[in-house]
Amino acid sequence: MGRALISVLILVFSLIPAFREARADNDHQLVRRLVVFPMTVPKGYENAGEEAWWQARDEFTRSRRFLVASKQFLIKSDVFQPRGELSPADAIILGKLLDAHALVTFILKDRELMMSVYDGGNGATLYQKTVGLHPSLTVDDQLGSLTRRVVNDFIAAIPYQGFTIIDPLIGTPVYNEGSMRLARIDLGAMSEARTGDTVHWIRMSAIGAEPLFQGGGKITVIAEGKIIKIENGIATAEVMRATSLKSIKEHTLVRLPREAERLRATYALTDTPPITLGPELVAPEAAPMKEVVRERQPLVATLSWVGSMAVFLLLAF
Repeated sequence: MGRALISVLILVFSLIPAFREARADNDHQLVRRLVVFPMTVPKGYENAGEEAWWQARDEFTRSRRFLVASKQFLIKSDVFQPRGELSPADAIILGKLLDAHALVTFILKDRELMMSVYDGGNGATLYQKTVGLHPSLTVDDQLGSLTRRVVNDFIAAIPYQGFTIIDPLIGTPVYNEGSMRLARIDLGAMSEARTGDTVHWIRMSAIGAEPLFQGGGKITVIAEGKIIKIENGIATAEVMRATSLKSIKEHTLVRLPREAERLRATYALTDTPPITLGPELVAPEAAPMKEVVRERQPLVATLSWVGSMAVFLLLAF
């Protein structure tokens, strides 16, 4: 019996790293590389659809938050064609083929425009919006501007406004400068963040069937800080509170609450649901710049499960 217990515990404890890795794999990853497919339009509206496609690409690229695949690249990859709604399997295949973080499709049908954004890694729907065209205007006169509005609504719905980068001369995402611990954040060219703004390093995971950016995701704040310098769209932020400095890595998502509110107020369409932060934000035990007990809580929960599993397995002996 004693040997059986030891064997079971060794087996189960050896699986703990895999559990943690699986949990990390389920977290949403940074959307940086985009593929925007040509718009699906009724016969006779091909020119308006092509112009709207160019305007969508322009709206994505001007913020410099995204790297958008070129028309030549899509033609060379034999995927330059209008597409309807994508199944998860189709999105995964196209994401791997095109090395894309996200895939964007547009469908014009019955004077309604639907934009969908799919995760190129797991096929999940990140965002989906349908808006009606104005009945008094022609499709040609409004499709381009409406497409820009929906693209901006998507950008406003993204729950993060930057991501952690590593200075090649420093080599780590978090580094010391005097008594401060600092990290660098890519904000893009159009950000209106400023010195003193609060920043949250976050983790995001799916919790429901809704699109991830529209109520189907849970945000957990893993660190907090403030911006102390901004230069050419790159912010330097002081990390003031964290569950663990190791949780801040290259490409870790960064939310700027004030900038998020500005984007929503400026660009979000009226029926866009608000995004709420998880309870981690106000966790009192996340002490300033200490690797606190909270870091161990996932392990404690896992060990509790491990103990239950070990007892269950022993009953089989």
